Amino acid sequence: MTDLANRDHASPIAALRRWSLAIGALLVLLGAACFARPLIPSLTVNFFIGGLLVAAGAARIVSAFGTYSWKGFWLTLVCGALSVVSGTAMLALPGVGIEALVVFLGLLILFEAAAKVAAAFSVPRDFPWGWLLVDGLITAVLGGVLFTAAPDQAPVYLGLIIAIHLLTSGGMLLGTGLWLGRALR
Repeated sequence: MTDLANRDHASPIAALRRWSLAIGALLVLLGAACFARPLIPSLTVNFFIGGLLVAAGAARIVSAFGTYSWKGFWLTLVCGALSVVSGTAMLALPGVGIEALVVFLGLLILFEAAAKVAAAFSVPRDFPWGWLLVDGLITAVLGGVLFTAAPDQAPVYLGLIIAIHLLTSGGMLLGTGLWLGRALR
């Protein structure tokens, strides 16, 4: 009966191990591809966010007209219009959109780095906290580079930062998967 209980307990851990290894390997491969062509991830992110802004703005405008008698009609309409204009500008002028994204993503990545460093000091002692700490410190450097990047270098920096970020996150997940494999023994 003890073996059955251990197998049932190990099953979710084994699944988590497999997912950690698979996603970690995928992130490492994507990171390597981003290194090869850093402008592609920059443009991809720009067009994706630009498209989302246009779609969200259009939805907000449509919803504003559905609630014409509501007090917030004009505010909803203006916010929707600003979203459509911002998204259209990102799609029409990808260089400018990438420059704005670089500053925003730099700040966002700095917050992520702070969370990873804090998490590294709160995980159990036998967890590979060193991987998490290194990932957090590298992420902090990358966020700082993005946040202070020169506008003419923004597209290349963004692509390279995405590549490095994917590689370090993939490495952390691979390390976690290997650690979970040892825990299953």
